[in-house]
Amino acid sequence: SSVSRTVIWTVDVTPPVFTGFYGTIVLGCNPAQFEIFQALGFGSASDNCGAAIITFTDVVISNACNRTQARTFTAYDACGNFSIATRVAMWTEDITPPLLTISGGPTGLGCNPVSTEITSGLGVATASDACSTVTVSTADGAIVSNGCDRSQTRVFIAKDACGNITSASRTVTWTSDLIPPTLSIGSATINLGCNPDQVVLNTALGVATATDNCGAPTVLVSTSAVTVNGCSRSQTRTFIAADECGNSTVVIRTVNWIADVTPPLLTIS
Repeated sequence: SSVSRTVIWTVDVTPPVFTGFYGTIVLGCNPAQFEIFQALGFGSASDNCGAAIITFTDVVISNACNRTQARTFTAYDACGNFSIATRVAMWTEDITPPLLTISGGPTGLGCNPVSTEITSGLGVATASDACSTVTVSTADGAIVSNGCDRSQTRVFIAKDACGNITSASRTVTWTSDLIPPTLSIGSATINLGCNPDQVVLNTALGVATATDNCGAPTVLVSTSAVTVNGCSRSQTRTFIAADECGNSTVVIRTVNWIADVTPPLLTIS
């Protein structure tokens, strides 16, 4: 009699070989989860003795705003030989806008500021960000006029590397007024004749009215002492109209009269 037995086996000591790209992919800022998954993707491998089975594991590493996710693929063949490949996705996680700080001189500039004062009042800006350097840009609006009032606004925009934006503005105001008030008193010189009383004198010295192109001016009045020259008398009243910007107009009124209450000396011969 005869009998036979046959044994069958596979001789395979060669691990599978990965195909495709395995390296680092940079995704920029704030990718969606499906974008990260697509970037990491799947692995493919070939084997000299059959089909390879591929599994993977993910590891996420955070370093401040930087994110790294590594997907490690392991390809097994039927004989337990295996190969490992890794694909890495890197990105920045930043949804916080920059911190914008504005500084400068006074924003209420008063009257007739020079250009350097306006520039100082509009100010400058500094910005910081937790994740990247920041670009700061400025834009100046046109000067807005409303009568004598002026204003100008500077807009600051801070933008980080991920496109997050912070904006702020600074407005300066001032009055533009180089025109002095108009002061009206009527006649500058008045002759009162003889022996006017104090009421007549005060009425003659008068009052003044003033107008200004930018507001209500202040009128200051000062009256001089009486000037005596024999029987002649004179007195002046000075009017000063000043506006809020320090422009002023000065007008003087003078009254003249004769002070004589002594009758003539009559001599008969």
